[in-house]
Amino acid sequence: MSERLNETTPEAVAPADRRIAALRQAAQDKHQQAVQRAEAGIRKLIKEGEEINFRAVARAAGVSLDFLYAHTDLRKRIETLRGQQRTADRPAPQAPSADDGTVIHTLTEALRRERTTHRDRVQELEQRLAAAHGEILRLQRVIQSNGPGL
Repeated sequence: MSERLNETTPEAVAPADRRIAALRQAAQDKHQQAVQRAEAGIRKLIKEGEEINFRAVARAAGVSLDFLYAHTDLRKRIETLRGQQRTADRPAPQAPSADDGTVIHTLTEALRRERTTHRDRVQELEQRLAAAHGEILRLQRVIQSNGPGL
């Protein structure tokens, strides 16, 4: 009798295992499709010369920001491309000429450049904060799915 309990009959276990396997496979397929859409979105933005950032990729690919921040490879790729665009888009600083006029004009230009630099830095920090929030959310979900008794 104890041998019989240790043996698992395909009829008793298979339906539940098949459903679990099917759900896992469906989740993996959905994840892979989202990754492919994100990759296609990045390629589309590059091809069209659009600005590459997390929001633009999420919008072009039809995926969430949380998904992009949580997927390490996609996040690194977007950050790299965004950094490359920023360095390519910035014009070389122009030295003020004597014809430009007064010190006020020179100081105004310097202030404008600093504001732009600060705005870019704040935007970068906000995106990093959003990425950190996404990672915290992902980790909370992992903890909840594994239960409190780890």
